[in-house]
Parts: sequence; C-alpha cells; structure tokens
Amino acid sequence: MIDITVKIGGEAGFGIMTTGLLLGKIATRSGYHAFEYSEYPSLIRGGHNVIEVRISDEKVYSQQKQVDILLCLNLETFNKHASEVKEGGIIVYDTEKIPESKLNKPDVNLTYVHVPFVSILQEHKLSTVMLNNIALGALMHLLGADLNILNAAIVENFARKNQEIIDKNILAAKLGYEKTQKEMPQGYKLKLPKLKNIIPRLYISGNEMIGLASIAAGCRFYAAYPMTPTSALLHYLASQAQNCGMVVKHAEDEISVINMALGASFAGVRSMIGTSGGGFALMVESVSLAGITETPIVIVMGQRPGPATGMPTWTEQGDLLFVLHAGHGEFPKILLAPGDVEEAYKLTITAFNLAEIYQTPVFIIGDKYLQESHQSVEKSIIEGYKFKIDRGKLLSQEELSKLTEYKRYLITKDGISPRAIPGMKGSLHQANSYAHGEDGHTSEEADVRIKQVEKRNKKAQTFLMNDFQMPVLYGNRQTPLTLISWGSVKAPILQAMSKFKDKFNYLHFSYLWPLDKIKIKSLLSTFKKTLLVENNSGAQLGQLLTMVTGLEFEKKLLKYSGRPIYPEEILDKISFST
Repeated sequence: MIDITVKIGGEAGFGIMTTGLLLGKIATRSGYHAFEYSEYPSLIRGGHNVIEVRISDEKVYSQQKQVDILLCLNLETFNKHASEVKEGGIIVYDTEKIPESKLNKPDVNLTYVHVPFVSILQEHKLSTVMLNNIALGALMHLLGADLNILNAAIVENFARKNQEIIDKNILAAKLGYEKTQKEMPQGYKLKLPKLKNIIPRLYISGNEMIGLASIAAGCRFYAAYPMTPTSALLHYLASQAQNCGMVVKHAEDEISVINMALGASFAGVRSMIGTSGGGFALMVESVSLAGITETPIVIVMGQRPGPATGMPTWTEQGDLLFVLHAGHGEFPKILLAPGDVEEAYKLTITAFNLAEIYQTPVFIIGDKYLQESHQSVEKSIIEGYKFKIDRGKLLSQEELSKLTEYKRYLITKDGISPRAIPGMKGSLHQANSYAHGEDGHTSEEADVRIKQVEKRNKKAQTFLMNDFQMPVLYGNRQTPLTLISWGSVKAPILQAMSKFKDKFNYLHFSYLWPLDKIKIKSLLSTFKKTLLVENNSGAQLGQLLTMVTGLEFEKKLLKYSGRPIYPEEILDKISFST
C-alpha cells in the first residue's frame, strides 16, 4: 500500500494553501486518493499556516499524525513540525533563509534536502508569490510525479491571467523540480508509481459540494455575510451564479441575510443561506419567523470554536444544541449533519426537498473540518445519484382555481397546509409574525391557537413516519464496542476502522432532529459497550440522545482544542476503553 503524507508550512501570503490544493488535484488526476487538511490563524498576512495532503492508492478518509515529507518555507515550520516526520522521512528547506544553527532537528534518521527557494526567485527575477510553485516543482520530483501534470494544473489555476504570468509560474515549477533532482541522494524510495487504471475523480471540499448540490436541487437564491468556515460557499456560488441563474447576495449583515432569503422563499424560490455561530446568533429571531409563517428555508451552519469570536479559523462541533433550540416558541425544524463530501451532496439536495415538503427551516450542520477540507471522490457520486425535486404541497394555478377558498394555514391530518405563490389568482392571504388562524389573519383565540400549534407539531410526526433516516452502522455488528458520533467525526473514525475492523463498529448519525425515540432507544440498547466520540466538550449528541431516550453514555472521547480528532487518538482511547 502507498500512503504518503506531505505537510507544507510557512507564513500566510505565500500561496501555501494553493500549493496543497494543487498537490491534491495532481494526485487525484494521477489516479490516487487524496485528503487535505489545513490550519491557519485569523490573519490576512503572517502567522503560521500549514496544509497537509495525504495521498494513497487506497481510499483515505482523514489526515494522520505522522508526516513523510515536510516542506518548510520558514524556520517556524521546521521547529514546530520536524518532530512529526516519520523515521526515513524527508524535510525540505532553504538553508539560505533558515540558518542551521537555529534548527531543532529530531533525533531520528531523516533526509534533509536543501532547495534555495529565495535564490531561485532572485536569479530568475520571479515574483515572491511564485515561491509556492518552486515548492510544488520540488514536491513533484520527490514524489516521482510527472511535471507535465503540474504544468496543466498551473495553466488551469491561472487561466484568467495573461500568458506571461502562466509561463513564469511554469518556469518556477521547473526550476524547483530540477534543483531538487540535483540535491536528492540516491536510493530515495518515497515515490508515487504511475498507475495503470485511473478512475475519474473529483477533488472537492465540503463547501463546494454543498454549493454544487444546491445548484442541482434548484436553489436560485443564496445570501450570506462572509464568515469562516462558510465563506468559501459564498465564493463558489458567486462564481457559478451567472451559469445557473442564481441570485447570490453578499448582504450587509446576517439579519438581512435570513430575511432576504425568507422573502425569496415566500415568493416561490428555493432559497439557502450560510453562516457560522456568531452570525447565526443574529438570525435566530427570523428562524422563529420562518416557523410561524411556515416558510421553507435551508440554512448552512458551519461550526467553529466559540463562544463569541472564539477561534474563527479552527474547527469544533459546539453548536448542535444551539441550533436545536434556536428560535423562541415551539415549532418544528429539521437538522441534518453530513459526515463527508458525499453526504454533503446528498443531504443538501434532501434538505431542499424537506424544507418545501414540511414548510419549515432545515439545517445543514457542518464545521471547518468538513467544509474546508478537500477529498478525492468518484464522479459517480454526483453523476450516478438519482433524485427528484419534491416541492411538497405547492399548488399549481389549476389546483388553486378548483378551491372554493384558499386557506394558507389549513388544518390537515399531516400538519402540512397547501402553499401558493403570491400573485397567483385566488392566493390572497396574510403571512406575518402574529399568531393566526387558517386564513392567516391574526387571532388570539385560545382554540385557534391550540389548533395551529398542534398542526405545526404534527409535521414532526409526519417526518418521522415518511422521511426520517436511522443512523448508519459501519463495520461488523458483532464487535464488542460501538463508537457513536455525528458529522465530520465520521472521517477519522472510518480511518481508524480501516486498520482495526474487528475491534469496533461505528454508529453514524446524520439525521439529528427530529429523532424517533422508540427506534433509537431500541437500537442503542442492543450494543454491548459504547464510546461517544465528539469534537466538543459537552458531548452534545450524547446530551440529545439522553434527552430523547433516557440512556446515558459513560465513556467518551471529547476533543475541544480547535483541532479535529485524529484516527490515532481514537485507537488510543479504544485500547484504554476496552
């Protein structure tokens, strides 16, 4: 098995993230599987930035702790990460920029490769921002990859630039490749062999997959105020807006974002918004507005460590209970949490259907780890996924004309009322934030209030009967230990399982609310031992499951440092737990 992890580090502003992205793309196009994870501070320039790309001829789900190749663009990267390099690994750095006297070299057998990045720039009069392509050229030689594939990726990446800039970046890559070729010792083995059968794959992030799915689902209005980790979703949809007929709005604040989207949805357009914890806090009143007006809306909630500003560019799963209880008053909402980019595609499409079927807010709960990391996936995930757009009880003009009287909030057995788009003949009704009767007119009568509350609450039961999906069990049902988690923690758990399938299985929750109390309790009661694994300090899924089923979870693996959980941490905990 081939399994190589490359870590690249330096200051912001030197194209480090682009370097990792291109490396992952090149590996994917060469037939390999790749997974990329990045860490960076909340700064425009400066600070310590790292990106790691894991490349394998077998499917990889997550990053790992140890590194095969460390490419250092500054001293800080060397001294912070040299200890992560495996025995027999390689560290690449510029001896002219990084003094030998200041290096903290680990006491293991490593190969040190000196590439004079700065001198190459100066000698060939290249811009400082081209340093990353010198680094990429160096990596191409270290990995034994074809430089032509890198050149093609550079042409694609700089397609909007003039030919001179493209040529200079290609030259930078060539110089890095050739210089590394001269510096490398004989017998070096960390190579990527050329694969014979190359399966077409995408190299895509969670944000891009959510955006792609929203276009496929017929979303035609997206609003957001930039907020990590969901900003990239705004950027992606803005780049695609003209091609797909979508209105993409960078609003002045988060309150405007959700109210614009509710207006678009009220007018009959499938609408979505994106935000994170602090931004969502400003939207909560309008979530209640969606609840009482029964207006469909899809909300992408990208989690990051709080409270308040917290750690804007890091990851956590700290907002599950916040989203669950967001909005004053009682009304149904649906919570979905994709665990990887494939689920991000499928659940986003599902979210739009559910929002219109149940006329209620539907949340796609992600985090920085899922939304900003890139992963190789088969194109068949998208091309082979068959779905129907279901707009629920949205009336046509013909259906509306047959009604004696249109009642927007008609009491029905399933709790879902017929919906008409404003402007249709015979669709006149009121929709506002006040308690109302079937026709939408304000009412404070007790019996009217009771009937409307019960009508809305019926939607949850209808959802549980028709659309709720039970958690998925991965692995052998008979193993003595079951890991329980949700969202992006799926990635490191499956990576850990790939090595020790006989030690444990994994119960993955992607449908988080409403939950079927009887079915969930019955399922959980069958497991011999359980370990709750979450990227937060409060075991929020555990709290939710206890609230619903009464069952409690004693053993937990909780991480809340702003970093994702690593497969090695799971395996260490399992050894302790068993």
